Amino acid sequence: MARITVNTLGDQPHIYLTMDTDAGNVYDGTNSTTWVSTTNALDVTCLQDITITNSTGVFSWTDFCQLDMQKITTPADNSVETNIVIEDTDFFGTDPASGANAVELGVNGLSSEKQYVQFVVVMNGDLDGTAGKRWYQGTGYITSIAPTVNPEAPVWVSPMTIAVTGDFTTGVVVT
Repeated sequence: MARITVNTLGDQPHIYLTMDTDAGNVYDGTNSTTWVSTTNALDVTCLQDITITNSTGVFSWTDFCQLDMQKITTPADNSVETNIVIEDTDFFGTDPASGANAVELGVNGLSSEKQYVQFVVVMNGDLDGTAGKRWYQGTGYITSIAPTVNPEAPVWVSPMTIAVTGDFTTGVVVT
């Protein structure tokens, strides 16, 4: 059984965010070196955990024609939830006043400016073009930013949720 391992040999998960949501620039697993660059995509690192949720709803009803409940699926409410250790430039951006791209806005700016983003979650490493890396891709909004710190955990951390608009695309990096 093949396992997708993390935190060994530098294969930690990454979340990439970009404000480029043009359908012609959707990440598809083959153009990692052109889609992701330091000028347009923010590589959110220092992740404590990630939960990827595909929550398909179910509508149930009864009628006098059947003895049992009837069910049909409804649209899914998808999300990516994580907790991040706040790193100065990833969280606050390199130039939030300009806000020309995700790198300049940072996580906090993308959320507070209500920017529609494209995301790629790589489960086992970064997008360096190495074949075999598993990923989720989609679009949505950054929500639930809530930095916190306390004397017993003296590092700023924050939850971060990507409220997904539509569905996920999944795949594996090919070269």
